[in-house]
Amino acid sequence: MTDTELLQRIVKAAALKKEDTILEIGPGTGNLTKLLLRKGKSLILIEKDKELLKKLKEELKEEKNITFIQADATQQKLPEFNKSVSNLPYTICEPLLWIFTRYTFETLVLVVPDKFTELLQGYTPSRLQLLVETFYELEYLERIPKQAFDPQPKVESALIRITRKKTTTNFLREFLSQYDKKTKNAIKEILMKKGKTKSEALQEISFSLRPALQEKNIITLSLAEIKEIQAKFK
Repeated sequence: MTDTELLQRIVKAAALKKEDTILEIGPGTGNLTKLLLRKGKSLILIEKDKELLKKLKEELKEEKNITFIQADATQQKLPEFNKSVSNLPYTICEPLLWIFTRYTFETLVLVVPDKFTELLQGYTPSRLQLLVETFYELEYLERIPKQAFDPQPKVESALIRITRKKTTTNFLREFLSQYDKKTKNAIKEILMKKGKTKSEALQEISFSLRPALQEKNIITLSLAEIKEIQAKFK
């Protein structure tokens, strides 16, 4: 991203404070990173590309309160943070929205594909729309043209701001946050928390759901399947 005014608007959208722990995923060459420096208490960078991170480390070696992590952000436990400001690698936008359901945070300010926001906003009903409705408040801030990048991407982008909903725990929140588990195992945990024995929980699941649905991982369920499960157990 090379549009300086846009980069400044992205930072402004996060309303950063001195006490914030800021997470940036996919800093790349560091154009956004350099505007985030000293905006909060600390800055954490997660970059998958080893060479990009090496160059960024060298360039910012005099900076304090900055942590460099060479990793795929979707494959490891995230460090504690309260705000994330990131121009995300587009292939990990959806996985990260599932992952963020397990974290407590104040604000996510993210650059994502513009078409992706149509799913989030529910122009076409989808699992992502349901995920947003269950966990997040979403604001569409602005559309970003291809010309804001060098090299230019194939798709238009968008700037969004996400905050976590402050709602009481319910079945769907507990269920979807276990996205990497099999359906039957996630529901078993929920039912046992409510006082059922393991045997009682498994029996209820067996009576309520067809075997093929029980064995599917939550993150592979269709919107219709999630709604079917919700109707049985909410």
